[in-house]
Amino acid sequence: MMEVKLDKTTLPQHGQQVVFQTFIDEEYGTWQEGIYNAKDEYIRISAGNIYDMWGDVIRWEPSA
Repeated sequence: MMEVKLDKTTLPQHGQQVVFQTFIDEEYGTWQEGIYNAKDEYIRISAGNIYDMWGDVIRWEPSA
């Protein structure tokens, strides 16, 4: 996978499916998958949890 560093120029497109890591995921070596909301800049996973792109997410990749 191609890791994308998080900054304003590399945000996903609205509705794009992505895999991402939070600080906790990085510690355990796990990734989560969700859909990006560009208007509010968060990723929602299927369980309904929301992860803020600037406060929670440390890296993301396009979902294959």
